[in-house]
Amino acid sequence: MTNKNISIAIDGPVGAGKGTLAITLAKKLNALYVYTGAMYRELALACLREKTDIKDEEKVFEVLNKISIEFKPTNEGIKAFLNGEDVADEIFKPYVGKAVSVVAAFPKVRKEMVLRQRKIAEDAIKNGKNVVMEGRDISTDVIPNADLKIYLTADINIRAQRRFKQLEERGIKTSFDEVLKDIQERDRQDIQRNVSPLKIAENAIVIDTTDDRIEQTMEKVEKAMEKLREENLI
Repeated sequence: MTNKNISIAIDGPVGAGKGTLAITLAKKLNALYVYTGAMYRELALACLREKTDIKDEEKVFEVLNKISIEFKPTNEGIKAFLNGEDVADEIFKPYVGKAVSVVAAFPKVRKEMVLRQRKIAEDAIKNGKNVVMEGRDISTDVIPNADLKIYLTADINIRAQRRFKQLEERGIKTSFDEVLKDIQERDRQDIQRNVSPLKIAENAIVIDTTDDRIEQTMEKVEKAMEKLREENLI
């Protein structure tokens, strides 16, 4: 599909389809898939487990500096491990989700996370791997020189339906109204935070996935990649 190792940055709000697209692209490109949101969720979980005051930036930063977050291949794909423990299900529980928006807004935390995420991407490319990274600030802060920048969006009710279904599949009990309310609040926090706010990066292709199946979104991405190849940019 491409002649060189490439980096793809995918940004967008909750439920826009970032994870589905990123995983599909990573499989097609045999790329390292990095879900940066897991890193913030695992930090939030670590703070809650240690009963750290999540409103205290310095204490949260102390926790970040002593925990281990690693991305490892599993039978279910690449997963992030907290201190060697698979916490893939626990980090999506509502009590962790509410804490994520707090710890992820701290400038010191985001600065350190960006450095770690950037190193993951750089190491992947140096080691001859493509990398597909998804989050909120990937194309603006983490890998601003990504070969392809994608911003996904969708109607908020559709996004809430998708997240509600994801939580149901994980056995997490909640209501659609609660999920919708959480997404509305997360959108507000992501857009308004002072450090690395969620926004459309320059040169990013914007895809509205409201009415898309993954095949349709992939088709749009592949057209964008074909254009880059024609311009000898990848």
